[in-house]
Amino acid sequence: MAEIVRNENKILVKTGVRIDTINAGEFEREINPILAEQGVDVEFDCSELDYISSSGLRVVLKAQKMISANKGQLKLTGVKPQIKKVFDMTGFSRFLKIN
Repeated sequence: MAEIVRNENKILVKTGVRIDTINAGEFEREINPILAEQGVDVEFDCSELDYISSSGLRVVLKAQKMISANKGQLKLTGVKPQIKKVFDMTGFSRFLKIN
C-alpha cells in the first residue's frame, strides 16, 4: 500500500489513495519500523490521498506522537482541500505540519 523511499535521515511515505478502516492496519504495519527510529524526518506525501477515515486519523496521530518522541519530525505534503478540511475539523491541523 504505502511506498516508502529512504534518503539518509529523510523518509518519504506515499500514502496512496485511501487510508480507511480496511487498510489502516496494513498502512500502520508498513510504517511501524520507521516510527521507532531515532531522529528521522518523515514526509507523508498525500498528493494521491482522496479519503481518510477515523482509523486513518488514528494512524497519523500515532505516527506524529512516536516520531516526535524519537526526536524526529513529521510533515504532510500535497494535502488536497477535502483532506485538509478533515484535519481542520478534527483539530489535527493544530499539531500537524501540513504543507
